Amino acid sequence: MVTAPGIPAVTLIRAVSQRRDWLVRVCERLAAEGALPGSRPEANPDRLVLTAFAREWRVGYVARDRPDCLLTVRGPDAVVVSGAVADTEAVTDALIAFCRDRAGLLLRQALAAVSRESGLAYTGVTIRAQRTRWGSCTAKARINLNFTLAFLPWELCRLVLLHELCHTKELNHSGRFWALLESHVPGCRSIDARLAAGRHYLPLWLRRGFTAAPR
Repeated sequence: MVTAPGIPAVTLIRAVSQRRDWLVRVCERLAAEGALPGSRPEANPDRLVLTAFAREWRVGYVARDRPDCLLTVRGPDAVVVSGAVADTEAVTDALIAFCRDRAGLLLRQALAAVSRESGLAYTGVTIRAQRTRWGSCTAKARINLNFTLAFLPWELCRLVLLHELCHTKELNHSGRFWALLESHVPGCRSIDARLAAGRHYLPLWLRRGFTAAPR
């Protein structure tokens, strides 16, 4: 059910109709991740989606007699997890390793592209699995990025990339820093506020693999 107090029904119906394909894709993804009513949050996902880069892989499972799980790539858009597939922790570890690898490559490419576009240079980048930060920048202009950025909408992911790149010029959160970021991302403060709830973009299977998540 969709409710929007104060908005005429015809307007609401038109808006939903225009976004129907997108809504279907989102619902399918959430169902696959066990995030919809009636779905099973403990179930292993049947797809992996790196939202920021519009990349998706179907996931298959094969039970085998081994104590852990092995993930094998089967073509450009499919992977198979084999082994102790009834062990949620083992499955999650295999999925995280795959996503961290793929996300790392995509984030490195994206940071390089955004750096060229903005004219903000950096000296190096490290991909991490930080539990409380989306990214950071050192005094030597080396940037650390959380691989889970790849699960965010591109607008939020790009903001974090530019946020850290701006720290290569202003290693603080002063008025100068925000003015610099605003020059590259108009309305940056309102977009930045959405990152407070950014962890909710992470699929349930990924969140169960962390005792805490970026916020």
